[in-house]
Amino acid sequence: MGSEIPFARAARQFEELTHVSISRNSLQRLATEYGGRLVAQQAQEAQTMVQIPSKEREVVWRERVEPASDVMNISMDGAMVNIREEGWKEVKLVTVSAVRHQLDAETGKAVAHLSEHSYRAGLWDATEFGQQQWAEACRRGVENANYLSSVNDGAAWIWNIVRMCYGNCVEIIDWWHAVEKLWLIAQQRFETESEEATAWVSAQKQHLITGRLRTLLHHIRLLYPRGRPLPDDVRNAIFYLFHNRWRMRYHLFRKAGYPIGSGTVESACKHVVQQRLKQSGMRWSRLGAQAMLALRSTLLSQHQLNPLALLGLT
Repeated sequence: MGSEIPFARAARQFEELTHVSISRNSLQRLATEYGGRLVAQQAQEAQTMVQIPSKEREVVWRERVEPASDVMNISMDGAMVNIREEGWKEVKLVTVSAVRHQLDAETGKAVAHLSEHSYRAGLWDATEFGQQQWAEACRRGVENANYLSSVNDGAAWIWNIVRMCYGNCVEIIDWWHAVEKLWLIAQQRFETESEEATAWVSAQKQHLITGRLRTLLHHIRLLYPRGRPLPDDVRNAIFYLFHNRWRMRYHLFRKAGYPIGSGTVESACKHVVQQRLKQSGMRWSRLGAQAMLALRSTLLSQHQLNPLALLGLT
């Protein structure tokens, strides 16, 4: 309960339900202790996954883990939380999902859907996060999947990790992040959400989804002819679209059965991180935030845990 709602309210509800008294501070200490054990467990697991075997030790092969589906997907993102004496810090989060296919009632075509999600989140730098997300991917059997996709926004640190860890991965820019750039370009030229802006974006979305990126870029040039200065936001949006153009082959991705949206990881940022750690007025110690992130990642991933064993009470 303490991992779902603020400690004071959780303590009151626990007492109402069980008639067993527990103070807010006791509940917080328990959550920090429980979460701290998970943090240590995750750190050890991540280190083991990347550690080079010693020549003096016998090599122990990891048990093969079968993936949940033929196609697996990895998405990463960040969310901000307020840490005492440090200010706003980024929580890095990975979501590992199975890719299932369902028939669309209108078109009759198979559409990719992400399910069976698991999460890992923490206040880590990019190097440590790279190890943590790899440990979660291995736990889900991603390395043994026949096909792998990774749908993300354009953040360089994310794609650096993807290239480092997943050489056979199909890299995809999240569809709505790409569309967001189209809206940014349109709003610099037309009135915000005007009929002209809406019509222009709708036309460009069709070019984008059908793989006609060259035509899309030509239409952007028509909005801003040569000799006319480009606003910085438009220049950056054009660079984003051009630089990630090979990650925007949506017509090919959909035909091959890959997802083109990263809504799972953006949703995870909200319900794993923000829903509990970013409520009004909340500030966390680094230790407490890390413990809570480990708790929520584990519980929302529905890992099979023995809480008493984790706390050393068995």
